[in-house]
This record gives sequence, C-alpha cells and structure tokens, in this order.
Amino acid sequence: MSQRFFFRLLLVFFFVFAASAGIDQEAAAADNVIKIGAAVSLSGKFAREGEFLRQGYDYWKDEANARGGIDIGGKKYQIEIVYNDDESDPQTSARLTEKLITEDKVNFLFGPYSSGIATATAAISEKYNVLTIVPMATADSIYQRGYRFIFCPSPLASTGLFPVLDLIASLAQKPSTVAIVGPDSLFPNITAEAAKKKAEQMGLKVVYTAKYPQNTPDLSAVVTELKSKNPEVVLTTGYTQDSILLIKSMRELQINPKMIGLAMSIAVPDFRNALGPAADQILGVDYWVPTLTYTGPIVKDSAEYAKKYQEKFGKAPTYQAASGTAGGIVLQMALEAAKSTDPKAVREALLKMNAETFYGKVKFNDHGVNTMAELNVTQIQDGQPKVVFPVQVRQTPVQYPKAQWK
Repeated sequence: MSQRFFFRLLLVFFFVFAASAGIDQEAAAADNVIKIGAAVSLSGKFAREGEFLRQGYDYWKDEANARGGIDIGGKKYQIEIVYNDDESDPQTSARLTEKLITEDKVNFLFGPYSSGIATATAAISEKYNVLTIVPMATADSIYQRGYRFIFCPSPLASTGLFPVLDLIASLAQKPSTVAIVGPDSLFPNITAEAAKKKAEQMGLKVVYTAKYPQNTPDLSAVVTELKSKNPEVVLTTGYTQDSILLIKSMRELQINPKMIGLAMSIAVPDFRNALGPAADQILGVDYWVPTLTYTGPIVKDSAEYAKKYQEKFGKAPTYQAASGTAGGIVLQMALEAAKSTDPKAVREALLKMNAETFYGKVKFNDHGVNTMAELNVTQIQDGQPKVVFPVQVRQTPVQYPKAQWK
C-alpha cells in the first residue's frame, strides 16, 4: 500500500467519522445562528390563524435576538426562522417540512396551525429526529402515536369545551339541554366527542349533534334541525369562517338558545367584525387572555405582551399569537438548559422542565403533552371580548341567559 493511498484512506475515514459525530449539526448552527423552519398557513382557509401564529413566532425571535440571542453553554446564538406557506394543505405542509429539513438544514421546527395539518408533518419531523414545537396542534391523537420529538405547550383538543361546561355547572339556574355542532375535521371531532361525554356526565341532555363538511357554503339544513330541537345551549367546534356562517344562519332563523359557546375563534377580530352586534354575549374558549398573571422569561407577563404586541403589529394579540411566542420561549429555555443544540439533549431538557411563562405553567409528559396547560372562557360584551371564567382570572361576570337576536 503506497503512502499516498494510505493518506487518502485516512481522510475518508476522518470525514465519515466527522459526519457521524454530528458535523452536520454544527454546520447547521454555523455563524452562531439557530435556524428554525416553519411551514405555516399564510394562504388558504387557515390563513388568518396562520398569520397570528407566525407573528407570535416572530415576536419571540425579535425579543430574544434583541437581548443577545440564546445562550447555549456560554455561546450566544441569534435566531433565524425560515417560513414556507403550506397553503392550509396537509400534503403541501408535509412536503415543505421535509424541504426545510433536507434542503434548508434547519436545526428545529415550529409547527403549523391545525391538528389535521400537523398530523401529516409530525411523521416527517419524527422521521428525521428534528425536535418540533407545535403550539396550535392539539389533537390528542397526535400524542398517542409514540412520537418522541413533538411537544405542545397548549391544552389538548379533548378539553376544548370543558371550561364552557364547567361554567354551566357554576350557574345558579342551569340549562338542561345542549346541541353540539361543527365541521367534520380532526380537532373539531375530538373536541365534540369529549364535550358530549362530559355534558352527559353532568346530567345535560344532548338533544342534537351534527358534523358538516369543511368549507361548506350553506348550513341551513343544520340550523333548521337545530331549531327543531330547541336546545338551551349550542356548542360549536368550528373554525372562524364556518362559525361566522353558523351564527349568521342561527340569527336569520331566529334560533335563540340561552348560551352559545365556541371552541375557537371567539377572540379573533374577524369573528367580531363580521358579526357586529350579533356577536354580543356569545361565549368561547381562549387558550390565553391578557389578564393572566403568570410570569416568565422574555415576556414578563400577559399585560406586557398585549401592550408590546399591539405596538409592534398594530393590533391586539390573539391566543394563536401568544401560543407561538410561548412555544419559542419554551424552546429557548430547553436549549439553554441543555447547553446544546443536539435534539436528544434538548428533548431531555423539555422532559425535565417544570417552569412558567406568561402563557402559563409548563410540565411535559413523555408524549410531549403539557400536563399543566389550562383554558379560559371569554364572552363578547358590548363588542369587546371579556374573560368571564374561571373566577380567578375573570374581568367581569358572565351575562346569562343570552338576549334574543335583534
């Protein structure tokens, strides 16, 4: 064997060893930059929610970078987020997620809006062992598949209407009948099934349930059936646009339940703007509200977040935005605790986390579920969302029963 051939052989062994030892990981974090990929709905049916989520991610990035970045073992890293528009489509989101990993060489991932989309992307990120924070992918089924690198700081979908039902239980004059309607989609179905079970356990009679096709332009058949059942409470699991359509249809047919409770959309400005006075006294679940008193790093508390977000984006934050910011903070805390960008080390740090952010308390189980996450109930009163439950964070008492449509 010649000396030159032996030297070349040594070089080959060196590069093979270097690659297996994680040189790719170091290269991805080169120039003191942590690169995070995010396939988010910036067009399509979830564009509005996706925009809020993106702004939440950006708020965290800008705040953390302004403070010098993330301290990992004494070395400061700036944050870069690479966005792709998944067009509100699961297959597109999965393809873009793989591109972010294999071509853009991101270190970590932020999840999309919608559990249905995240179900498709979770398998991709898990395939490559890329740790992913998914603030707005709350379907229980995602966390029942044995994935090791998916973490959600928000409450799961099965609890999505529980706070409204708990509010009902606290009323002096309780209603006795309830209807549950929503689109035939992953998150809404999980939320509806769990709400039906809890309502029945509470002694409420569920007189009507319905699933309608996503993006349906006409809910007249559902609303006509609702009217015939005459429920005292209507609970809906729809997204912003179909919730608007449902409420408009109920008003047109003069269906007047004592309470209307939404699993989503109550704090989205589009909902209030589209309905105007018809939105008054409608209730909904919020993952985050500005009156929460939790404190934490990067964002001192919810009051500060609401103020600075308004200054930065020219509008009030929604829970989708707050969840994105909280997801970034959680990732930063894990990176700093791990003192490493290695996804396995960061995962271990997340599993050991017992912390608090402005968004709430954080303690993950082995499935990536935040076991300390909580929900709140907001009611539109005089055109503005007000927290009415639970009592410890409420801004004002609930208005019940709901007035009839004008």
